[in-house]
Amino acid sequence: MNLPCDDPLQYCRFCFTQFRVEPLLSRGQKDQQLVKQISSLVQIELDSNQATTAAICSMCRHQLTEFQLFRDRCKHHDSIVRDKIEGDQSSQNDMWFAVEPLGDGDDSDEDDTPISNDDSFRSVPVSEKQTKVNFWRAISRDVGVIPEHIQRDLELTGFYRNASLGMISPTTIKQIEQDMREAVEFVISQGANRAEVLRQYYGTVYCKNPSKFKFLAGEVQTILSITAAVQENGITEYLNKASLSQKVSSRKEQLNASGKPDNADILAETLVEKIQDYYKQYTTDSREFKAFIARLPRQKEIDVRQKEDGSIFAFIHCSYCKKHLQAFVDSRWNVWRVYNFVKHTQKHYRVENIRTAKRKRAQGGGETVIDESDDIHS
Repeated sequence: MNLPCDDPLQYCRFCFTQFRVEPLLSRGQKDQQLVKQISSLVQIELDSNQATTAAICSMCRHQLTEFQLFRDRCKHHDSIVRDKIEGDQSSQNDMWFAVEPLGDGDDSDEDDTPISNDDSFRSVPVSEKQTKVNFWRAISRDVGVIPEHIQRDLELTGFYRNASLGMISPTTIKQIEQDMREAVEFVISQGANRAEVLRQYYGTVYCKNPSKFKFLAGEVQTILSITAAVQENGITEYLNKASLSQKVSSRKEQLNASGKPDNADILAETLVEKIQDYYKQYTTDSREFKAFIARLPRQKEIDVRQKEDGSIFAFIHCSYCKKHLQAFVDSRWNVWRVYNFVKHTQKHYRVENIRTAKRKRAQGGGETVIDESDDIHS
């Protein structure tokens, strides 16, 4: 098979098409990330000279993004399953961690971990409606106000949270206008209020005359601005921002649905002591360990709350990444459980998982092994 032409910038390096082709390094820093993505996903290594003289088509760029999203989704859902298994095991087997400082470059895996992997708010469901609000809010920060009916139109025609959102052209917009008529009628056929549906999807201008619907000139520019933003930043960035917004919203919802117990300060102080004592068992003279201990949360960085059912939980502020991790009081043993926090700190200070025996005293005397079930008031 021959090359399409002699100029490597006139055809796609990966499929040989000459349609909608652009230089591989035409978008600055973002394309440096694309080269790394090609290496990671396709195992094609391009040095600086090769990358400079290579081109990629819009479809291959789209396929790479979709592949990355597929990979991220798989890893995310796999982590949920594994965390569930580990969580079940940790409730039956006490877990201790030997602390070991991270060496230079040892935390390279952290960039591969999606924001949504943080299980601090795993137990807090977020509605699909709120997810959509967060997603469009993230994009609107870059492109300005996005009318509600444009958001709904892109959702209805399959562009919502999809990498194809970055591939919309004027021709695509015309196709969306055509698809809308049939799609909206289907929504109405499901029992929705016709007048309300027409307003939601056609806006105030065409809601009473949907057969003539088309996007206004300013709306076309808004859609193209959305496409440009997704092309520039990648759909993953907005999905991650939406995920982060969900966590913030979830924390606010939990705070609003709970109150401070009367002994909140005492509980916070006990939690601080538990975390400090937990790590001090593995005290070393290293400067890294001392710095790590110094950055463990203090009482003012812990927000203790009580739900309506009487259960106690707390948000622990991480001084490294500014996230909030949950701890809770195990009502069976009246102890703080800090698995979320300990697991999270692995990102900042490498820990080695060690299974230990439950607290027991050897018959005939012997040393007591203190585990995570120590009473919080002791």
